[in-house]
Amino acid sequence: MLIKNKKLVVIIVTVSLLGVIFLYIYLNSSFYLNGNDKESIIKTIQSIDMHKNSTIELIEIKDIGEQRIVPFVDNGRPGYIHFVKNKYGNYEWKGTERSGGPLSDFLIHNRNGEEGKFNLLLLIVTTKENKVAKMELNVNGYVFVEQFDMNKNSATWIELPKEKEMRFTYNYYDENGNSIE
Repeated sequence: MLIKNKKLVVIIVTVSLLGVIFLYIYLNSSFYLNGNDKESIIKTIQSIDMHKNSTIELIEIKDIGEQRIVPFVDNGRPGYIHFVKNKYGNYEWKGTERSGGPLSDFLIHNRNGEEGKFNLLLLIVTTKENKVAKMELNVNGYVFVEQFDMNKNSATWIELPKEKEMRFTYNYYDENGNSIE
């Protein structure tokens, strides 16, 4: 009888220990490396090889349907990270991009469009070192004029027209309205 109780105790302890290990693995992957909050977004970004040992400053968190797009500055370089909500309600990392200048633009595929269609968003991320005060963007005859905050990290969003092909032209201006080449 004593031997059966010892086997039962060993089995219970083993199952409990395995349960704790699996719970730890699930919690560690589900709640820490995801896009659910600012702290986990920063941890997720810093877990990616190209962002290791970086100082990350989040600019904003933008939710578009089941997507979460987070523009940030990585050691003075503009970037963004893209998350998609999974079936458990956690935001899973899908991609990241980083550029080198004080003003960088990124094309974002908005997969939340009508009936499976998607359109493009243009995300413009500026850093504190940005010298462009205004941008005129021409996309197939549609003109967008955007003002940028100087000496501040910022993100600007432009919903682009739904076109099969797009041609972009940019004109940049300094704070005095002079054209920048």
